[in-house]
Amino acid sequence: MSLPHFFIHEQIEGVAGEFVAIPLDRDVAAHLKTLRLKAGERIVLIDRPGHGWKLILSDTPDIKRGIVEGCLENEMRSQMRADLTLIQGISAADRMDQTIRQVTELGVSRIIPLESERSNVRLQNSSRDKKRERWQKVAISAAEQSAQLRYPAVERPVGLDEALALLAGYDLLLFFWEEADVALSSVFTRYGDERNPSKVGFFIGPEGGFSHAEAERIKAFGALELSLGPTILRTETAAVVASALILYQLGALGALGALGELGELGAPGAR
Repeated sequence: MSLPHFFIHEQIEGVAGEFVAIPLDRDVAAHLKTLRLKAGERIVLIDRPGHGWKLILSDTPDIKRGIVEGCLENEMRSQMRADLTLIQGISAADRMDQTIRQVTELGVSRIIPLESERSNVRLQNSSRDKKRERWQKVAISAAEQSAQLRYPAVERPVGLDEALALLAGYDLLLFFWEEADVALSSVFTRYGDERNPSKVGFFIGPEGGFSHAEAERIKAFGALELSLGPTILRTETAAVVASALILYQLGALGALGALGELGELGAPGAR
């Protein structure tokens, strides 16, 4: 059973065996409190992307004090498995939350919510930052639940022009669409024994899919038009299937996450 993981803002400076008192954000302290952990139990505190500490609790966490105390047991590190960005057409609240949660569990490193022509959800400019904050919390929670040492950055919702601008410099862009007939595996065969692309982005449409005008703009930007198969997938299903397939092709799916002690092992037709 994996240990409870928590992302914190305070950077931990210490060495194994040292006693520390770490300030916590109120929501992290509250979560710790609900777990009813006792002295001697262990948690993992992630103080920066890919880096954390396993901590042996010296006392029951106290939400009122907002501090967790214990002994640093060992340092933990992980490498980014793949630099994979999902450009996701914004869907209804529960579907968008589900998409973010599941692709985070798989290991996507960045999420760009896209306001497309057929999105059922229309955001007011004043609500975009609040939506981003909510979706970022969903991603952080999913990363903690899946025992990861990093979580994806969720960008502010943008239109297609802004989304394309954010993708400048990517090695490979993939566009999953119901009218495509090219399989993903054919893209990666061209690399042969060469190193896989290091920075990959992929587009998934909202419930109504992408319009033809959007499809042409995305392809003109250099994205390869691909299919996920003959069946029509929901947008949240398409995002998860595409993430898993791409990560597998990149050799990242199922890769070792956190290392032990320092020095050891050292959308086709989304509806």
